[in-house]
Amino acid sequence: MPDEQPKTKEFKTLMGYAKSMHRRYFHALSAFYAYEALREAVAANLLGKSEAEANAKTIGDFKNFFLPAQEALRVYFFLELAKMFDSSKEALHINKILNFTESNLKSLTVEAFKEYNQNQDRTFLEELAKEYKGMAYADLVEIREMLDKHKTTLEKLDTYRNKWLAHDDINKPELPAISGEEIKDLFDVLAKMLNSITGQLNSESWMYSHIEDEVKHHTKLVIDHLRRFEPYRLKEIEEKYQVKLKNSREVNNSK
Repeated sequence: MPDEQPKTKEFKTLMGYAKSMHRRYFHALSAFYAYEALREAVAANLLGKSEAEANAKTIGDFKNFFLPAQEALRVYFFLELAKMFDSSKEALHINKILNFTESNLKSLTVEAFKEYNQNQDRTFLEELAKEYKGMAYADLVEIREMLDKHKTTLEKLDTYRNKWLAHDDINKPELPAISGEEIKDLFDVLAKMLNSITGQLNSESWMYSHIEDEVKHHTKLVIDHLRRFEPYRLKEIEEKYQVKLKNSREVNNSK
């Protein structure tokens, strides 16, 4: 099999970088909304006092799972978000993707696009080729301007990652205050930058608008199932094995 032409290889490398980032982005965003859902599950101002207290009791009954899980979610999405905005030469992050794109603009041609998508139906591929936009230096300037608007938040995120998460420094600086809205803004701009590149180069865009509702719904289902059905499961075990288990007395209160 002949070696790939340089231009095709560079196009393929860039798309591989972008798709890898999209996958990491999906997992980090899901972790963020799962963490947010666990916090909202005990918020009386959102759910009402009765439901929030019932959820808090369920979480407390299984605190050896929920407490470390919630902390793990928090650390994970912060670390991944920081890594995706990193500047290390060895790591894969949005800056590496932008730099690689800029260095190889002349190679990102319609011919490279067609070679990369050679397994597509020929007629369909020709239609796609007619719509091929490619990338120009001005596009990269616009993408970097999106990034520059979040410089202050990114500096706080970098400090938090380096001094508080990746390394638990003894002499830490003041804990950076990063709000939930700032985190969402970083996720939003990262998705826009990635989709700008994959959309213009390969007519591919990833939609993430459904993630919040799906993740929060699934998190709520977990808590609801534990609250409503775990007492019945424990009662069945008691009756079968003639033992007394913690929380089984709550079966009558869970109806």
